[in-house]
Amino acid sequence: MYRQVLVSDEDCDLQRIVYRSQPEEPLRHYKLKTVTYGTKSASFLATRCLHELGALIENTPIGRIICQDFYVDDLISGGDTDEECFDIHKQVHSILGTAGFPLRKWCSSSSTLLNSLPHNQKDPNFMINLTETEVLSALGLLWQPSIDSFRFAMKNWNAPQHISKRTLLSDINSVYDPLGLLSSVLIKGKIFIQQVWSLKVGWDDILSEEIRSKWLKFYSSLVALNGLIIPRLALLPESDSYELHGFCDASQHAYGACIYIRSSKQDGDAEVKLFTARSRVAPIKTTTIPRLELCGALLLSELVNEIKDEFSNINIKFSTENIHMWTDSTIVLAWLNSLKPLQVYVANRVAQINELSCEIQWHHTPTADNPADLISRGVDVGTMVSSELWWQGPKWLKKERSCWPDTPILPSEIPEIRKVKLILATTNKEPFWLLKKYSTWSKLLRTTALVQRFVSNCKAKQLNHERCNGFISVDEMNKARSFWLMQAQSESMSNEIADLRSGKMVHRGSCLKALNPFIDDQGLVRVGGRLAYAPGQYNTKHPIVLPSKSLITKLIFNYEHIRLMHAGPQALLAHITLNYWPIRGRQIAAQIVRKCVTCFRASPQFTPPLMAPLPSVRVTIARPFANSGVDLCGPIFVRSGLRKVSPTKSYICVFICMVTRAIHLELVSSLSTEDFLAALSRFMSRRGQCTDLHSDNGTNFVGADRTLKTYFKATVNSNKVHDFLTMREIKWHFIPPASPHFGGLWESAVKSAKKHLLRVSKGVLLTFDETRTLLCQIEAALNSRPLSPLSLDPNDFNALTPGHFLIGGPLMLPPEPDVSSIPQNRLKRYSLMRQQMQLFWKRWSQEYLPQLHRRGKWTKPNRNFCVGDLAVLRDDNMPPLKWPLVRVAAVHPGADGVVRAVTVRNSTGSEFRRPAIKLSLLPTEKDHDDED
Repeated sequence: MYRQVLVSDEDCDLQRIVYRSQPEEPLRHYKLKTVTYGTKSASFLATRCLHELGALIENTPIGRIICQDFYVDDLISGGDTDEECFDIHKQVHSILGTAGFPLRKWCSSSSTLLNSLPHNQKDPNFMINLTETEVLSALGLLWQPSIDSFRFAMKNWNAPQHISKRTLLSDINSVYDPLGLLSSVLIKGKIFIQQVWSLKVGWDDILSEEIRSKWLKFYSSLVALNGLIIPRLALLPESDSYELHGFCDASQHAYGACIYIRSSKQDGDAEVKLFTARSRVAPIKTTTIPRLELCGALLLSELVNEIKDEFSNINIKFSTENIHMWTDSTIVLAWLNSLKPLQVYVANRVAQINELSCEIQWHHTPTADNPADLISRGVDVGTMVSSELWWQGPKWLKKERSCWPDTPILPSEIPEIRKVKLILATTNKEPFWLLKKYSTWSKLLRTTALVQRFVSNCKAKQLNHERCNGFISVDEMNKARSFWLMQAQSESMSNEIADLRSGKMVHRGSCLKALNPFIDDQGLVRVGGRLAYAPGQYNTKHPIVLPSKSLITKLIFNYEHIRLMHAGPQALLAHITLNYWPIRGRQIAAQIVRKCVTCFRASPQFTPPLMAPLPSVRVTIARPFANSGVDLCGPIFVRSGLRKVSPTKSYICVFICMVTRAIHLELVSSLSTEDFLAALSRFMSRRGQCTDLHSDNGTNFVGADRTLKTYFKATVNSNKVHDFLTMREIKWHFIPPASPHFGGLWESAVKSAKKHLLRVSKGVLLTFDETRTLLCQIEAALNSRPLSPLSLDPNDFNALTPGHFLIGGPLMLPPEPDVSSIPQNRLKRYSLMRQQMQLFWKRWSQEYLPQLHRRGKWTKPNRNFCVGDLAVLRDDNMPPLKWPLVRVAAVHPGADGVVRAVTVRNSTGSEFRRPAIKLSLLPTEKDHDDED
């Protein structure tokens, strides 16, 4: 073909060759006048000549055949009948013959057509005669004309000793399948190669024997493709209509699409044949199955679009009603029909699908009837060859449309919905920068007056004015005041000022509507009001309006509050209204007074934390006095003897059970550690060993704890003492200093004991023994008090008291009758006593314990103290204004997270622990809400 195409004369010089047959001959120059093999323009020039011939008969079937059915110099075309094919041969042969392109090597699937073709007997290659089993290579495809079918020829793989990635890629690409008819088989090889790629080995690195054996097994199975016969004819010529049906599917490893042509007749019969398919391996980066299904749908849309364009070249056009796309993913269908914004990855692919398949119908197919499922999973050769689903599609596709599967109800909630984030940006006009530098009204006015004087002096020479010097005058202060008032009004009341300057009334929703405002000569907004004819000053009848949210307003209120010797809200507001009309003035005045540190320190507000839950030792059943609290009260004066009148000081040591509230009183002669240890020893000898002892931070208690610890450490090397003390060691717990409410249980016991002692003794001076006896009687009376309110039921005659847990009944009752003469089994008697004690504890759980639910006070949770907070520390021995300022150095939250004790640091740097109830947070540290 190339030698039949002449090159223009001016281009022949580019194809010169130098030649001589013998070395002694002179060189001869030759010009090649035809297209030369090997030049870059050769194929273009030859093909351009063919297109030029086709353009001569444009818009005719023969012109289309010449332009589109030639691949360089090979023609592949056809028709519905022998007559049509003969006419094509005749016209193409005639047209190309005029250009010097005689056609030869004719072959056809119709022997009748071949025999009818006129040919030159002198040219043995004019016609190709094949046997029924022989095949012909047509553009790389093996075509068997006798049965008009495509074939594949796979050779036995001679496996090399070593293979590499380059070997695998070469083997898989040696299978020429332009239509993708073998996609369901070849995808397994592609997946295998992708897995090898993840090993990150070089192109020529030797792969392992395991990989070699797996590849050998796969590639050897492809030999079975030699027996595969694929009919070439896909469009049945006798059909009345054609439809395209595309299927797509995806798995974790691959996704793909396949297209079928459905040829139907008027009588309802239909034939379905596989037309083309395409496969892709899934990305190495793991993604979700719905996203891969969406990629399969996009691949199908692109493939259908290509097929439509190809059919339009042969004047076969498919309307949108005759194109159907099928997927087994309801999520993909929901995405394609969703009006909600989707994630970027999904939204981009949905947009591409909708653009490519505009108005094309999407349907849902069951997974079992989806032929694209074979591509996504991959099958072996035997399964593919015998698969009716692969070659002819689902069975219902041959039936009427009423037999096709219905689209299920799409899910209401689908993934990948993009959350719409609304961003509202508001611009706040920053206050004048000078306001941030001054916190007092007087200093701001003086600074402003000096700045205005400086500006005026700079212009004095130009305006022929005298320069101002000396102290700030009243006029300069008034000018500075007017400047800042206008600044405040323009920031907060710009709409009202614009209305007033244009001669309109302020709008109905304005806070100035009822004030009848106007603008004076200085440009300030004043109250018109109803006092125009009243006697008095102009500022009082027409005060200047102050905006509620302006910093200027707060500076004026602060200035007047301090000038009036820290007046209250009413007096402050009354004085302000002589010259100004503050919007929401009552709230501003109250806020200014509340935030004043001096006023706050004179009357600090304490916000106690929420009352803590009861500790476990208060609500857990335990032996009486196993968990006890202790406190000392007094002094009380006693006589040393009957004859000696001079009194001496004594103290009462109060022990109280944390569970039953039973009380034990001991009289001690002093507050020394030794006397307290003696009282503790007497208490434990009569009431039993304590496991936990709670007290405040008294020095005697701290000393006792230190003494006990020292004693324990000194005797730790003695085995007997160690074993004995290990069973009796006391855990001492101290409450925070200066926080008696932490020990409210023993404080209440102290109060009750002192009340009975004062009422019984009546001021009489008793001896030490008499006092100790009286304390024992008071102890019995206190342990006979009911733990719970008395019942109104006359049958409930015995109220539960602490004495029930000590001796089995109230300590103040007379002795019970002697029942020792009544015979009774000892074991039953012991069980009866145990049952009686368990009954007491049951009543304790049912009658006493539920009463502890109620919080008598401190019921509202408040803000926890934080490290760095500045607060006032309450000192009951000093007036409030002398209470020290402290900084919170550490917090100690309870089990419920509420801070009830803190470590504070004073001005000298000392740190000590105090209860949170004695701290009052300064107003500068509080989180005030804006009161708008």
